[in-house]
Amino acid sequence: MTHARPIAALAAATALVLGATACTSSGSGSGSESGPIKVGSINGITGLFQTPEVPQAVKAVFDEVNAAGGINGRKLELVSMDDAMNPQRSTEAAVDLVKSKKVVALVGSSSAVDCGLNRASYSKEKIVSIPAVGVDPACFSSPNIAPVNPGPFNLLTANLYYASEVLKRDKVCLDYTVLPGSGGGIEDAIKKWTELTGKQLAHKELAIAEGDPTKYLVADKGAGCQAVLYNGIVGPYFAQARTQGMDDVDFIVGANSYTDANAQAIPAGLKVYAGTEWQPYTDTALPGNERWSQLVDKNKIQKTAFSQGGVMAADLFVQVLKGISGPITRESVTKAFKTMQPLEYPMVGTPWVFGEGDAHNSVQGSRFVQAVDGAWKVLPEGFVVPGKK
Repeated sequence: MTHARPIAALAAATALVLGATACTSSGSGSGSESGPIKVGSINGITGLFQTPEVPQAVKAVFDEVNAAGGINGRKLELVSMDDAMNPQRSTEAAVDLVKSKKVVALVGSSSAVDCGLNRASYSKEKIVSIPAVGVDPACFSSPNIAPVNPGPFNLLTANLYYASEVLKRDKVCLDYTVLPGSGGGIEDAIKKWTELTGKQLAHKELAIAEGDPTKYLVADKGAGCQAVLYNGIVGPYFAQARTQGMDDVDFIVGANSYTDANAQAIPAGLKVYAGTEWQPYTDTALPGNERWSQLVDKNKIQKTAFSQGGVMAADLFVQVLKGISGPITRESVTKAFKTMQPLEYPMVGTPWVFGEGDAHNSVQGSRFVQAVDGAWKVLPEGFVVPGKK
């Protein structure tokens, strides 16, 4: 999954994050009871999966808390590290944060490789990670990691459910590109949908390549597909769908395609929907979005779904920290998250909780938008949670 950014915006975002990272000091360690509360984060600032707005959003929440006096008089200090989607850099970043910087937790990570590489070390060191953006299956199947987003596999189940149960399509099909390590997650998502609805895919293609998509769309037509889920590059695919005369097909794209540029690239007349993980960021009046919108505007942070995840992860972290009695250390923070009660958060469909257990994927459901006249229109159903009436 890629997330393109203009070069100038990326450079500005990188400068801000590097500035925040450079502010670390030699103060408290994981067991310290004074000085700043150090919090780590591993993000993609460079590389293929770029999310520079995420650590900026986390820092904006922390700055807000610090301006109000901090947590029991202690300031929150974010230490964000760029892994550039490079496995070695991601591993080194985790070691640096946990061993050298002695952070009490990781909050707002948005790396595409962090969870799979570092899950064992987080468990060994008894430190919790609350990613803003969980990407691979390991993010949702680890005892010490609990993302604040539903994730691509829960979202896939929700998209399938939307196609069959809301749009009432009998022949649902899948044109998907399988990223390394995600094949099992996709199959599990499809199986979950089948268990909920008793339905099977009419056609499935899990090796969508870049280039001319004609053969995939012709196969969809041949299978009689009434709805097609797609997660690849938007422009060429939908231009060819229009050429093939597929105006009567409902297409559903994933959260990675929910951008203003993609809405503009979809030809008029096609029915294209996107499933979102948080309240659609293009409507700032939706529940939970007003606070996020004001915060990112004030701090000149790019408005994206990923920055929503950054604010949410930081807000939840602060809320749990405020409930800790006694010193705030890695040990007390881990205990607080492992024993916490579910927390409501208006930007998502279900309450979020860390808690005990070997897997954490508490946020379920998706809201849907439709491409209309070059922009995304929010649809009225609210959060669609598979299996929930």
